[in-house]
Amino acid sequence: MQYQFWRKKVLERVKRPEFHDKLAPPKPMTTFCGKRPSLENGYFEVFNQDNVDLVDVNTDPILEFTDKGIRTAEHGEIEFDIIVLATGFDAVTGGLTQIDITGLKGEKLRDKWKDGVSTYLGVCTAGFPNMYFMYGPQAPTAFSNGPTCAQIQTDWITDAILFCERDNLKYIVAKRESEILWAEHVNDIQDMTLISNTRNSWYTGANIPGKKVEALNYVGGIPRYLEILGLEADSGFRNFDKGV
Repeated sequence: MQYQFWRKKVLERVKRPEFHDKLAPPKPMTTFCGKRPSLENGYFEVFNQDNVDLVDVNTDPILEFTDKGIRTAEHGEIEFDIIVLATGFDAVTGGLTQIDITGLKGEKLRDKWKDGVSTYLGVCTAGFPNMYFMYGPQAPTAFSNGPTCAQIQTDWITDAILFCERDNLKYIVAKRESEILWAEHVNDIQDMTLISNTRNSWYTGANIPGKKVEALNYVGGIPRYLEILGLEADSGFRNFDKGV
Protein backbone atom coordinates (compact mmCIF):
# COMPACT_ATOMS: atom_id res chain seq x y z
CA MET A 1 0.00 0.00 0.00
CA GLN A 2 1.08 3.57 -0.64
CA TYR A 3 0.40 4.52 2.96
CA GLN A 4 2.51 1.72 4.39
CA PHE A 5 5.41 2.72 2.14
CA TRP A 6 5.09 6.33 3.33
CA ARG A 7 4.89 5.21 6.98
CA LYS A 8 8.02 3.07 6.64
CA LYS A 9 9.97 6.03 5.28
CA VAL A 10 8.73 8.35 8.04
CA LEU A 11 9.58 5.93 10.84
CA GLU A 12 13.12 5.67 9.52
CA ARG A 13 13.47 9.39 10.26
CA VAL A 14 11.81 9.46 13.71
CA LYS A 15 14.28 8.14 16.32
CA ARG A 16 11.92 8.27 19.32
CA PRO A 17 9.65 5.18 19.27
CA GLU A 18 7.08 6.83 21.56
CA PHE A 19 6.21 9.22 18.71
CA HIS A 20 5.91 6.60 15.98
CA ASP A 21 2.19 5.85 16.22
CA LYS A 22 1.33 9.51 16.71
CA LEU A 23 3.25 10.86 13.73
CA ALA A 24 2.62 7.86 11.47
CA PRO A 25 -0.25 5.71 12.80
CA PRO A 26 -0.36 2.01 11.79
CA LYS A 27 -3.57 2.72 9.87
CA PRO A 28 -4.23 5.93 7.89
CA MET A 29 -6.36 8.50 9.70
CA THR A 30 -7.93 9.57 6.41
CA THR A 31 -8.10 8.42 2.82
CA PHE A 32 -4.53 8.43 1.56
CA CYS A 33 -4.11 11.08 -1.18
CA GLY A 34 -7.60 12.40 -0.36
CA LYS A 35 -5.97 15.51 1.05
CA ARG A 36 -3.22 17.71 -0.31
CA PRO A 37 0.15 16.06 0.46
CA SER A 38 2.36 17.87 2.95
CA LEU A 39 5.65 18.45 1.16
CA GLU A 40 7.86 19.03 4.18
CA ASN A 41 11.62 19.20 4.60
CA GLY A 42 13.02 18.36 8.02
CA TYR A 43 9.68 18.34 9.83
CA PHE A 44 9.92 14.85 11.32
CA GLU A 45 13.55 15.32 12.33
CA VAL A 46 12.46 18.10 14.70
CA PHE A 47 10.85 15.48 16.93
CA ASN A 48 14.27 13.89 17.50
CA GLN A 49 15.36 16.97 19.46
CA ASP A 50 15.47 16.71 23.26
CA ASN A 51 13.72 20.08 23.67
CA VAL A 52 10.69 19.00 21.61
CA ASP A 53 7.70 17.07 22.96
CA LEU A 54 4.49 15.89 21.35
CA VAL A 55 1.14 15.95 23.13
CA ASP A 56 -1.83 14.33 21.41
CA VAL A 57 -4.91 16.19 22.64
CA ASN A 58 -7.10 13.34 21.37
CA THR A 59 -5.78 11.11 24.15
CA ASP A 60 -4.46 13.79 26.53
CA PRO A 61 -7.04 16.60 26.30
CA ILE A 62 -6.46 20.21 27.32
CA LEU A 63 -8.09 20.93 30.68
CA GLU A 64 -7.37 24.64 30.92
CA PHE A 65 -5.13 27.55 30.01
CA THR A 66 -3.16 28.76 33.01
CA ASP A 67 -1.10 31.87 33.78
CA LYS A 68 2.02 29.97 32.74
CA GLY A 69 0.75 27.84 29.87
CA ILE A 70 -1.56 24.85 29.36
CA ARG A 71 -2.69 22.06 31.66
CA THR A 72 -3.53 18.65 30.15
CA ALA A 73 -4.96 15.53 31.74
CA GLU A 74 -1.71 13.52 31.72
CA HIS A 75 1.12 16.05 31.40
CA GLY A 76 -0.20 18.48 33.98
CA GLU A 77 0.84 22.12 33.55
CA ILE A 78 3.20 22.79 30.64
CA GLU A 79 4.83 26.21 30.57
CA PHE A 80 4.98 28.21 27.33
CA ASP A 81 6.26 31.60 26.26
CA ILE A 82 4.06 31.60 23.15
CA ILE A 83 0.88 29.69 22.32
CA VAL A 84 -0.26 29.56 18.68
CA LEU A 85 -3.93 28.68 18.18
CA ALA A 86 -4.77 26.82 14.97
CA THR A 87 -8.44 25.94 15.29
CA GLY A 88 -9.45 25.41 11.68
CA PHE A 89 -11.13 27.73 9.23
CA ASP A 90 -14.37 28.01 7.28
CA ALA A 91 -12.76 27.67 3.87
CA VAL A 92 -14.17 28.74 0.51
CA THR A 93 -17.60 29.93 1.72
CA GLY A 94 -16.75 31.57 5.05
CA GLY A 95 -15.29 34.69 3.49
CA LEU A 96 -18.65 35.37 1.84
CA THR A 97 -21.14 34.25 4.49
CA GLN A 98 -19.43 36.38 7.13
CA ILE A 99 -20.28 39.50 5.10
CA ASP A 100 -23.78 40.95 5.56
CA ILE A 101 -24.91 40.43 1.94
CA THR A 102 -28.64 40.79 1.16
CA GLY A 103 -30.32 39.50 -2.00
CA LEU A 104 -33.11 40.82 -4.18
CA LYS A 105 -35.89 39.56 -1.91
CA GLY A 106 -34.22 40.42 1.39
CA GLU A 107 -32.58 37.04 1.91
CA LYS A 108 -29.13 36.96 3.49
CA LEU A 109 -26.46 34.99 1.68
CA ARG A 110 -25.53 33.21 4.91
CA ASP A 111 -29.14 32.04 5.25
CA LYS A 112 -29.36 30.88 1.65
CA TRP A 113 -26.22 28.79 2.07
CA LYS A 114 -26.86 27.51 5.60
CA ASP A 115 -28.02 24.11 4.29
CA GLY A 116 -25.49 23.92 1.48
CA VAL A 117 -23.77 26.17 -1.00
CA SER A 118 -25.43 26.92 -4.34
CA THR A 119 -23.83 28.89 -7.15
CA TYR A 120 -23.93 29.00 -10.89
CA LEU A 121 -20.53 28.34 -12.47
CA GLY A 122 -18.85 29.26 -9.19
CA VAL A 123 -19.12 32.98 -9.94
CA CYS A 124 -22.66 34.01 -8.93
CA THR A 125 -25.78 32.80 -7.14
CA ALA A 126 -29.51 33.02 -7.82
CA GLY A 127 -31.37 35.83 -6.08
CA PHE A 128 -28.33 38.10 -5.92
CA PRO A 129 -28.26 40.10 -9.19
CA ASN A 130 -25.00 41.58 -10.43
CA MET A 131 -23.11 39.97 -7.54
CA TYR A 132 -20.04 38.14 -8.77
CA PHE A 133 -17.24 36.48 -6.84
CA MET A 134 -13.87 35.04 -7.77
CA TYR A 135 -11.89 32.13 -6.35
CA GLY A 136 -14.92 31.01 -4.38
CA PRO A 137 -17.21 27.99 -3.97
CA GLN A 138 -17.94 25.50 -6.76
CA ALA A 139 -15.14 26.89 -8.94
CA PRO A 140 -11.70 25.30 -9.50
CA THR A 141 -10.33 27.41 -6.60
CA ALA A 142 -8.28 25.12 -4.30
CA PHE A 143 -7.66 22.65 -7.12
CA SER A 144 -6.14 25.13 -9.52
CA ASN A 145 -3.53 27.83 -9.81
CA GLY A 146 -5.08 30.77 -7.96
CA PRO A 147 -4.19 33.66 -10.29
CA THR A 148 -5.20 31.59 -13.33
CA CYS A 149 -8.62 30.81 -11.84
CA ALA A 150 -9.19 34.43 -10.80
CA GLN A 151 -8.16 35.80 -14.20
CA ILE A 152 -10.49 33.45 -16.08
CA GLN A 153 -13.37 34.47 -13.85
CA THR A 154 -12.47 38.16 -14.11
CA ASP A 155 -12.60 37.97 -17.90
CA TRP A 156 -15.99 36.25 -17.78
CA ILE A 157 -17.42 38.74 -15.28
CA THR A 158 -16.18 41.61 -17.47
CA ASP A 159 -17.99 40.07 -20.43
CA ALA A 160 -21.17 39.79 -18.34
CA ILE A 161 -21.01 43.47 -17.35
CA LEU A 162 -20.36 44.56 -20.95
CA PHE A 163 -23.31 42.40 -22.05
CA CYS A 164 -25.58 44.29 -19.65
CA GLU A 165 -24.27 47.67 -20.77
CA ARG A 166 -24.70 46.82 -24.45
CA ASP A 167 -28.31 45.66 -24.00
CA ASN A 168 -29.22 48.37 -21.47
CA LEU A 169 -29.91 45.81 -18.75
CA LYS A 170 -30.02 46.76 -15.09
CA TYR A 171 -28.97 43.31 -14.07
CA ILE A 172 -28.67 39.64 -14.90
CA VAL A 173 -29.17 36.97 -12.25
CA ALA A 174 -28.65 33.22 -12.45
CA LYS A 175 -31.75 31.07 -12.66
CA ARG A 176 -32.36 28.81 -9.68
CA GLU A 177 -32.62 25.70 -11.84
CA SER A 178 -29.24 26.50 -13.39
CA GLU A 179 -27.43 26.54 -10.07
CA ILE A 180 -29.14 23.33 -9.00
CA LEU A 181 -27.78 21.59 -12.09
CA TRP A 182 -24.33 23.11 -11.54
CA ALA A 183 -24.23 21.88 -7.95
CA GLU A 184 -25.16 18.38 -9.11
CA HIS A 185 -22.41 18.48 -11.72
CA VAL A 186 -19.79 19.68 -9.22
CA ASN A 187 -20.71 17.02 -6.68
CA ASP A 188 -20.94 14.23 -9.26
CA ILE A 189 -17.39 14.90 -10.42
CA GLN A 190 -16.05 14.99 -6.87
CA ASP A 191 -17.76 11.67 -6.09
CA MET A 192 -15.53 10.08 -8.73
CA THR A 193 -12.47 10.93 -6.62
CA LEU A 194 -11.16 10.06 -3.13
CA ILE A 195 -12.15 13.46 -1.75
CA SER A 196 -15.67 12.47 -0.71
CA ASN A 197 -14.26 9.66 1.48
CA THR A 198 -11.82 11.92 3.32
CA ARG A 199 -12.64 12.75 6.94
CA ASN A 200 -12.54 16.28 8.39
CA SER A 201 -11.46 17.86 5.11
CA TRP A 202 -11.89 21.56 4.45
CA TYR A 203 -12.31 20.61 0.77
CA THR A 204 -15.83 19.50 1.72
CA GLY A 205 -16.54 21.66 4.78
CA ALA A 206 -16.28 18.62 7.05
CA ASN A 207 -13.88 20.49 9.36
CA ILE A 208 -16.67 22.85 10.48
CA PRO A 209 -19.23 21.35 12.92
CA GLY A 210 -22.73 21.57 11.48
CA LYS A 211 -21.61 22.58 8.00
CA LYS A 212 -22.99 20.49 5.15
CA VAL A 213 -20.43 18.08 3.73
CA GLU A 214 -20.36 18.65 -0.02
CA ALA A 215 -18.13 19.62 -2.91
CA LEU A 216 -16.81 23.13 -2.37
CA ASN A 217 -14.48 23.06 -5.38
CA TYR A 218 -14.89 22.12 -9.03
CA VAL A 219 -12.44 19.30 -9.76
CA GLY A 220 -13.03 19.13 -13.50
CA GLY A 221 -9.94 21.19 -14.26
CA ILE A 222 -9.28 24.66 -15.66
CA PRO A 223 -9.54 23.75 -19.40
CA ARG A 224 -13.03 22.25 -18.98
CA TYR A 225 -14.12 25.08 -16.70
CA LEU A 226 -12.94 27.68 -19.22
CA GLU A 227 -14.92 25.89 -21.93
CA ILE A 228 -18.11 25.90 -19.84
CA LEU A 229 -17.77 29.60 -19.03
CA GLY A 230 -17.25 30.34 -22.71
CA LEU A 231 -20.35 28.40 -23.74
CA GLU A 232 -22.48 30.42 -21.30
CA ALA A 233 -21.19 33.76 -22.54
CA ASP A 234 -21.52 32.76 -26.18
CA SER A 235 -25.15 31.76 -25.61
CA GLY A 236 -26.04 35.30 -24.54
CA PHE A 237 -26.21 34.22 -20.90
CA ARG A 238 -29.21 32.03 -21.51
CA ASN A 239 -29.20 30.62 -18.00
CA PHE A 240 -29.76 34.05 -16.50
CA ASP A 241 -32.87 36.17 -15.99
CA LYS A 242 -32.49 39.70 -17.33
CA GLY A 243 -33.77 42.88 -15.70
CA VAL A 244 -34.39 46.07 -17.67
